[in-house]
Amino acid sequence: MKLAVVGATGRTGRLVVDLALAAGHTVTAVARTPARLPEFAHGTPRIAQADIHRPGSLQGPLAGQDAVVSALGATGRAATTVFSDGARELVTAARAGGVQHLVALGSAGLETDHLPFAQRVVTRLVVDRLYREIHRDLTRMEAVLAGSETNWTVVRAPMLKDGPAAADPRVSYGLPLPDSGTATRATIAAWIVRHLGAPATFCRRITIADR
Repeated sequence: MKLAVVGATGRTGRLVVDLALAAGHTVTAVARTPARLPEFAHGTPRIAQADIHRPGSLQGPLAGQDAVVSALGATGRAATTVFSDGARELVTAARAGGVQHLVALGSAGLETDHLPFAQRVVTRLVVDRLYREIHRDLTRMEAVLAGSETNWTVVRAPMLKDGPAAADPRVSYGLPLPDSGTATRATIAAWIVRHLGAPATFCRRITIADR
C-alpha cells in the first residue's frame, strides 16, 4: 500500500511511519520541516515538504496515495486551527489524489457524558479548561471530515504516553470507552497501521485505550 503520513515529525507520526515501513508499505513522510525527521529503524521513507496552512501544498504529496494518516499536533494550548485547517487541506488533496482512506488522530476527551460523576466533574473543571481550545478545533476537524465524501476514520485517543504497544488494547467503534485513562502512542500507531484501508473503520470515530 502507498501511504502518506502527514505530521511525520511528531511522536505518534514517527511511529506510524516506522511501523508502516516494517509492514512493507511504501511510505511518504510529510512534514513542514523535513530536517526534523529522524532515522527510522525499518527503512527510509520518501520525504515531502508541506505546510497545511499553505493551501494546495498537500496536493503533490498525496497524489496517488492509497491511504493517508494525519498525525498533526498543536504546540501549546492556545487557540488553534491546525486540525480544522489540516482537515480541509487533507480532504481536498485526498479527493484530487484518489486516496481511498484518510485517518486522523482525535481525542477521547471530546465526550465526557459517559464518565462516572466524580471523574466527569474533574474532567470538565480541569482537563476541559486546559485543552478547551484544542478540543474546539478537534471538534471542527471532525465536522469537516464527516461532511466530506472521503472514507475517513477518526482515532480518538485518551491521554497519550510513551511506552510499548498494548498486546490487547480496548477498542470501541462509535461509542466512548468507560475508564479510558491512557494509551501509548505505540498502541495507537500499531492499530492504525493494522487497519489501513479496512472498510469497517470507514466514516467512524474509534476510541482506543490500553488495558
